[in-house]
This record gives sequence, C-alpha cells and structure tokens, in this order.
Amino acid sequence: MGVLEAFSNFLERLGGKTIEVAEKPLTRLPEGKSVSERLKLLKELQKEVEEEKEVEEKERNIETIIEWRKQEISKPFSERLAEATLRYFRGPVERLTNSLRGLDEDLYRASILMPKDRYVALMLAVSMFSGIFLFLVAYLLYQPLDMSLLIGLLGAMGGFFYMRYYPKMVWKRRVAEVERALPYALRHMAALLSAGVGIAEALLSVAKADYGVISEEFDLVVRDMKTGASFEDALTRFDEKMGSENVSRVVKQILRAVKFGGNLSDILYKLAEDFSFEYRMKLVEYVQKVNGVAFIYMFLTIVMPTMFVVGILAGSVMAQALVMPVETLALVMLMAFPAISLIIINMIKKAEPR
Repeated sequence: MGVLEAFSNFLERLGGKTIEVAEKPLTRLPEGKSVSERLKLLKELQKEVEEEKEVEEKERNIETIIEWRKQEISKPFSERLAEATLRYFRGPVERLTNSLRGLDEDLYRASILMPKDRYVALMLAVSMFSGIFLFLVAYLLYQPLDMSLLIGLLGAMGGFFYMRYYPKMVWKRRVAEVERALPYALRHMAALLSAGVGIAEALLSVAKADYGVISEEFDLVVRDMKTGASFEDALTRFDEKMGSENVSRVVKQILRAVKFGGNLSDILYKLAEDFSFEYRMKLVEYVQKVNGVAFIYMFLTIVMPTMFVVGILAGSVMAQALVMPVETLALVMLMAFPAISLIIINMIKKAEPR
C-alpha cells in the first residue's frame, strides 16, 4: 500500500506541473480579477502588439529609405542634377528640347546614354551655375554691378553652348581613339582570319579585348548582329556612327572582300600598315609645328603679361594717377592671360595627330 500511495502522489505532482506549464501564457491575466479588468488587460496586450507592429513597419520604411538613398547616391552627379532641374524647370526644358535639332544624333554618336530631355536639363543647370559663379567672381573683384551682370550673362551663355557642343567633342574624341587603336585591332583580326577563324568571331574577339573605344563599338556591332541585323547592316551603322574616313575604308574593304571574295587577312594587314605609316608622318609634322608654336606660347604667357604690367605702371607714373583700376588689372591678370594660355594649349592639343 505504501508503494501504491507514493506512486499516486508522484502522478498527482506530475499532473499539477503539467497544468501549471500549460497555463503559464495566461499568467498576465491573474485569477480573481473581474471580467472588465481582464478585458482591460487584453486591450493593453493588443495595444502593445499594435505598437510593436508599428515599430517594425517604421524600421522597414527606414530601411527602404536608406536603400533608396544609397541608389540615389550611387547615380552620377550629372544625372541627379539633370533630374532635379527637370523636376523644377520642366516647362523651359521641354521647350528647349523641342527647339534643339540634331541633339539626338549627337548623343547617339557620343554614346551618351541619357535621354534628350534630361541632357537639356543638364545643359540648363550648367548654364545657370556657370553664370552665377562668374557673376560672384566678378562682384567679389569689385567690378560694377552692370559689369558683373554682363560677365555672369556671358558665363551662362558660354556654359550653355559648351554643353550643346559637348557631345560633338566627345564623338570626335571617340573617333580619334578608334583611329589610334585601329591598326592594332586590324592586326588582331588579320591574325585570327589567317588562322581560319570567321569574320564574326574575329569581331567578337576584338570586342572582348582591351582596345578601348573600338572594343566598345565592335561589341555594339556584335549585339546588332545578335538582335537580327545582318553583318552588312551592322558594319554600315558602325561606319555611319563614326563618320571617319579611315573607318569607312576598313568597312568598305571588309564588305567588298566578304561579298566578292578575297584574302581578307592580307587586306587587313595592308590597311594596318598604311594607317601606321600615315600616323608616323603626321607625328613628324606635328613635332615641327610644336617647335614653332612654343616661342609664341612663351611670348604670350610670360613676356606679354610682364610688358603689360610694366606699361600700366609707366603710364600711371607719367599721368600721376592709375590709368587702370586695380580690380580691372587683377581681372585681366587672373582671367585674360590664363584664358589665352588655355586657348593655345587647346590648339596644340587639337593639332596632335590621331
């Protein structure tokens, strides 16, 4: 009997523990409370759950905003500036977009992947910033207000026209880089063709190689062919986009050899040698021109400013008064002569053989 009684007591204690554990989540509703008090506690619990959900929702919103900010910051500054300008000046931007002709083609040739309206917005933003900047510079140099406004207006116009012709400058620079790398790309293709590789595979090999802009353009040619364009159409688009005499020669020779037959490998080798020889001859002429321009550059950037200052001082001594205000003299020395130097450097750079 003692053993049965002990076993029965053990089962009772085990059952009590089980009931206690099962009722543990309801300990926040203590026994002995009235129904209204229990409902109040339930409402408080529901309120706490809703507050927790609101906190989680706020955290998710904050994470979304942070991710969006990261994406915005990762965009180039030019795109963000264009979007902001388009947002606040949509009317003027749309009118300018409709009035500017040929900008689409210039952007395409320069491989600037920006819609026309956004680029026009960027043009307007650069124009405003350059105008304001030059106005402040002139005003801080104690120029009269009307002169400062005129300088600011000229700066705005200069910024606008610079951005208008910037795609053309980029296109010409890309064409120059293509022409510079053309002999190496042609030798690459000729070597593959002589080894029995097809012309399409040779173009793909150059596209995957590191030849700069010409690799990018050949990659576009390959993409056109993959999207359904014929070999002739893809090369013709490349020729029209570049607008280069050397590129046109290469495209015509390739299409003629593919259409009528011929040893394309030897043709490409010959073209590469011709382009290399032409570049060497242009380089010799360029060195001769630079030797002549160097003396003019030294005179305009070193001798002429010194003579100008000496002349102003001599005239002021003879007239016993300043013949030119100090602010104007500072503006000439800080802007005019450096501008002349930049123009000469730009001319020398443009004359460099491509």
